[in-house]
Amino acid sequence: MEEKELKELFSERLHVELYLFKDSMLQKTKKEIYEASYKIEVFVNVYEILLEDTENLDSGTLRGILHWKYGILESLYEEWLGHDDNSFDELKSYVGSELGVMAQGDISCRRESEDGEELNQAA
Repeated sequence: MEEKELKELFSERLHVELYLFKDSMLQKTKKEIYEASYKIEVFVNVYEILLEDTENLDSGTLRGILHWKYGILESLYEEWLGHDDNSFDELKSYVGSELGVMAQGDISCRRESEDGEELNQAA
């Protein structure tokens, strides 16, 4: 099988996995979907990352992944859960640093000057 065909097959498999995951989520209650929101976000992000990176994968890697007997997205999600995710810490640091700016009333002025548009303020 040529590399182009392997890449197409890989993309199709990812699409099917994401579609089946979406279908399984839609079978759940609203509460269960809400509780799975992080998993949904990670699945979609991993899917997008893999699609973007498909062109950089060589034939050997593609063959190995395509022969993986488990779900690619599910496997990567499970592995990701074992890694330290410091995005919460980064967000916490950002929020903490912006509180002082907000207290001085400077945050909307700064954002407005960056993109030239006014910000909508919360009620």
